[in-house]
Amino acid sequence: MKKEPYFIDTNIIMYARGREHLYKAPCAGIMLKIADGTFEHEFGTPVIDSEVFQEIIYRYGVENKWETAASVGRDLLLIGLDVLAFGIDEVHGLIELSVKYSGKGISPRDLVHTAVMMSNGILKIISTDLHFDQIDEVERIDPASIRY
Repeated sequence: MKKEPYFIDTNIIMYARGREHLYKAPCAGIMLKIADGTFEHEFGTPVIDSEVFQEIIYRYGVENKWETAASVGRDLLLIGLDVLAFGIDEVHGLIELSVKYSGKGISPRDLVHTAVMMSNGILKIISTDLHFDQIDEVERIDPASIRY
């Protein structure tokens, strides 16, 4: 039986690799659990979408940290997460979500992730981003609530 999927938001990866912060240890713990397979055993299948890579490259690229961007991207590929695509079904979902949540301050990138999640039947996202609490279609799990 396949385990329930959990979407891993970009901020989990960024906090895990970033400087000291309240979320660094919980996020690093989650990423270690994913890498050694215990996350899937204890919780479910961790997944991301292609937009996560775009966000990582963008964030580090803006700071002219291209080597770091490449390193984070390669490491993410190495741990074997399923990477979901953003295709025509997700575009349709994104348009509908954009209309439904307009004016709520939710970033387009978060709506992209939500559209991918909906298209793939994923209900849970691990994220520090409180905007996901406003999205009816998903349940946000704060990384600090996960024992690492």
